[in-house]
Amino acid sequence: MDYLKYVDSNSFLHKLDPRTKFAFFVVMAVLTSVIKSFVALAFLLVFFVIIWKSCHIGEHILVLLSKLKVLLLFIFLLWLCLGLFQEPKVEGGPVFFHTTFSWVGQQHVFCFDWYDFYKGAVYSLRIFLMISSFYTVLLTTNFSEMILGLRKWHIPYSVAFAIGLIFQIIPITIKELQAIMDAQSSRGLEIDKCNWVTKVKNYVTFSFPLLFRVISKGQSISLAMHYYKLDFSVKRTAYKAIKASRLDVYFIAANVVAIAITIVLRIMYYIPV
Repeated sequence: MDYLKYVDSNSFLHKLDPRTKFAFFVVMAVLTSVIKSFVALAFLLVFFVIIWKSCHIGEHILVLLSKLKVLLLFIFLLWLCLGLFQEPKVEGGPVFFHTTFSWVGQQHVFCFDWYDFYKGAVYSLRIFLMISSFYTVLLTTNFSEMILGLRKWHIPYSVAFAIGLIFQIIPITIKELQAIMDAQSSRGLEIDKCNWVTKVKNYVTFSFPLLFRVISKGQSISLAMHYYKLDFSVKRTAYKAIKASRLDVYFIAANVVAIAITIVLRIMYYIPV
């Protein structure tokens, strides 16, 4: 299954105005970057799941989750490890292990408590929701619709084209990374069946050939634009008309309610992280 490209379907999300979906991505990206309450983020995840199930893209999101599991695990363990050398910031929860030790003439604390798990879960969930909001738009909006929708906002064609291109380059970059990983696996480099430290080290190793392949892809796109004499000043027309419908109103209303509930849950169940 190719989880990185547009999925042709007849769901309500596919029928929405691309401007509505682009606004959805921007708002959700901002919301997940400022909300740090696990309860609020969990509710937002439920809201996302309802959208995915109703649009029949849930299986694609599951594939995305399987690809992100190493990244999410790394984020979780990173915040877990950082919290081991700090005193508990929130009182009242269980402390599994607590001790102090002296190193280089200074006193240090080693504390393993519930808050370390909580903080790691919050940051992992935030990253997943932020990425999945992007892919929700990517899976339900093709390249031309995105540009046409942005042009309806009177955004210059060059800017609209660049934004639409970003929605294409990121999946291309991930595909290139997957190709590099497959090539390294065929040469005997273990990726999946190894500990998380080795996985992180391998991903760093992959980053160098990935950088050169991305630069090569960028050069190919630039040459294609040059050979086909892409002129942003030329006035363009489209066969398909983009306009908001009743579905857009319903979707916006549902998002407003979900955002309001998320903010209320954040206020009620906020734990500093």
